[in-house]
Amino acid sequence: MKFLGVNIGKLINISCKITGKGGTSLPGKIALKYDSKLIEKLIGPIKNNKVIITGTNGKTTTSGLIASILTTAGKSVVHNKEGANMKTGIATALIKSSNFLGNLQKDATVFEVDEANMPIVIEDVKPNIVVITNFFRDQLDRYGELDTTVEKVKKALLNLPQDSIVLLNADEPFTASIGDEIKSKVFYYGIEDNIEGINSSSFEQKYCPICAHKYEYKKIYYGQLGDYYCPNCGKKRPNPHFKATNIFLNEDRINFNIYYKDKIFTVKSRLIGLYNVYNLLAAISAGILLNIDFSTILKAIESYWPIEGRLQKTKIKSKRTIINLIKNPIGFESTLNMLSQFNKPLNLLISINDNYADGRDVSWLWDVNLESFLSKTKVNYIVTSGLRAEDMAVRLKYAGFDIKKIKIINSIEKALDTIADLTEEELIAVLPNYTSLYDVSKYLKLQEAKK
Repeated sequence: MKFLGVNIGKLINISCKITGKGGTSLPGKIALKYDSKLIEKLIGPIKNNKVIITGTNGKTTTSGLIASILTTAGKSVVHNKEGANMKTGIATALIKSSNFLGNLQKDATVFEVDEANMPIVIEDVKPNIVVITNFFRDQLDRYGELDTTVEKVKKALLNLPQDSIVLLNADEPFTASIGDEIKSKVFYYGIEDNIEGINSSSFEQKYCPICAHKYEYKKIYYGQLGDYYCPNCGKKRPNPHFKATNIFLNEDRINFNIYYKDKIFTVKSRLIGLYNVYNLLAAISAGILLNIDFSTILKAIESYWPIEGRLQKTKIKSKRTIINLIKNPIGFESTLNMLSQFNKPLNLLISINDNYADGRDVSWLWDVNLESFLSKTKVNYIVTSGLRAEDMAVRLKYAGFDIKKIKIINSIEKALDTIADLTEEELIAVLPNYTSLYDVSKYLKLQEAKK
């Protein structure tokens, strides 16, 4: 049966390539209809170095970093690097990495996993390490409220093998609270630095799980991530096993020190933005827990280049461009805050679709503090695109941006051409949501092919 499922999946994958479809989930979707246990059967021979990453933001970058660390350490890795993070996408990644006999000749697996898919994926993969980044409001029409999402992940972790490790973000109270209720061995990572944080309108208030009082904060880094405590009973943020300090950020790189036990290491990365300190810290912590030599980890980190659409640097018609996925209020705000710190004039293209993968409800655009960003940043033009280009334009109008400088162009190809033509010395920032990012990537590949 495994042989049949794999080969059906491979045939579907070939068909996707011929027809120009993405093929990141469909081969797995159809193969699983023939063999519902296909993932478990394919991954069975791998006993170690199986990592799952979940959470609202940071999954793709963190999983890419961990895959890079394992590859640099000489491991052959199965990784759903295209970002298809449901069960069908993971099955597709395994099918593509298997031979026609259904044998997976790999040393390691790294899968980013959609939060709602955690229960079924954990059961099939039986990971050695689970990394949880954070929980923010995201696609409420699909996930429900945060407490519902956290509870699903928590229940999934109860099915972990006894020797599995759970790595949690200590600075995010929803994530850190999971460590209080599971039996697995838990490690925490977090920031301990005086770097200026971001006061976000998307702050998610967390209440103490012991006495139900509101947490208070000594320090906020972004969203609800920071150093929190309960003034009533004294419960506080867990003390991180892995700590980032002496953080330096600019538009080209990140430097910081990481403390683990009695050791201090200096980390250098070409990633940018404070939230990527968390992604780097999570990946490095996972690498250490996988017993990989720190010099190998640092080599992988320093050479790592962002995954497509995640702070991707490119050019459109020779104009400097940065592309970053936005999919929820805190991610959008964090990106805008990073752009404002560049102290350079900008032109923006914001592309919003409302397909199923994006979430049908786009009311979250009103939770983003665009007013603050526009008040402190020189923005000359904004092009809105995608299926909900008009909604984004209305949001910008009510944020106080000059409507004469807003261009509504639903076609992403025409929108990208337009923003480049409008640009002189400005930096172009292209901010698409999930399915819009696919259209942006397609445009860039076509432009590259014409050269």
